[in-house]
Amino acid sequence: MTKISHDECMGVQMLGTRHCTSINCKWQGLTACQGRNIILTGKNSKGFVIGPTGLAEETEEKKNSHCHP
Repeated sequence: MTKISHDECMGVQMLGTRHCTSINCKWQGLTACQGRNIILTGKNSKGFVIGPTGLAEETEEKKNSHCHP
């Protein structure tokens, strides 16, 4: 199973949330932007965390599931 969502911006998922500002993206700020939800939530549609430099190693849910009371 791939962690990359194929219906969202690949650039944001692979290169991180800074991707939009590092290039002159013509979709930035428009409703056509396919990275908009990632930027707002910090996760792609599959629930994987997208950080400033791209896909994070673990999601918050996975980190929390390793905690024992």
